Amino acid sequence: MLFMRGRVQPQDLLHDPEIEKIARANRRAVRLARSAEGIPRNSSPIITHPIETETETKPIAMGDQPPPPPRPMMGDYGLDANRWHLTYVFQPANLVAFDVKSSVQQNLKENQYDGRDDRSPHEHLSHFHETCQFCVPPANVTESQKKLRLFLFTLTGRAKDWLLSIPSGTIQTWDELELKFLKRVFPMSKY
Repeated sequence: MLFMRGRVQPQDLLHDPEIEKIARANRRAVRLARSAEGIPRNSSPIITHPIETETETKPIAMGDQPPPPPRPMMGDYGLDANRWHLTYVFQPANLVAFDVKSSVQQNLKENQYDGRDDRSPHEHLSHFHETCQFCVPPANVTESQKKLRLFLFTLTGRAKDWLLSIPSGTIQTWDELELKFLKRVFPMSKY
């Protein structure tokens, strides 16, 4: 038998040699309850949850409290059911939303920075500042907010992984992010 690490241990598994007998008993109890209430056979079924005790299993009606759901395990967060709950998304403290023209996005993606040592982060930032001049956000969006929104489009590889590892809401201004970026990709040891 194959067991997943950290999920179910062999001693935690319950073995019921008479599971078919219990299933038949549950179906019979539902059939008897329907006939006692005068419900026809082809109507929607009554949903029951078995309650297991040490001596017997008996069905409970839908009005009773079902058992609590199992606690999620660490591996559950990577499952398809959690695909809309992204955990690694960089968002500045004062997030603003505005439309970015496809031409500006294309220009930002042409010169993406991947964090390799043979690429200059200062040259990348210079190209980024030039491209930001072509993006005209709404009147209530500051230059700092605009750059915080657009910077994610310019990174790839290790550099993008670094940006996504920054906890959401910790960066207030573009100057903070630019300084963190330069400290990360161009530390003092490279001077």
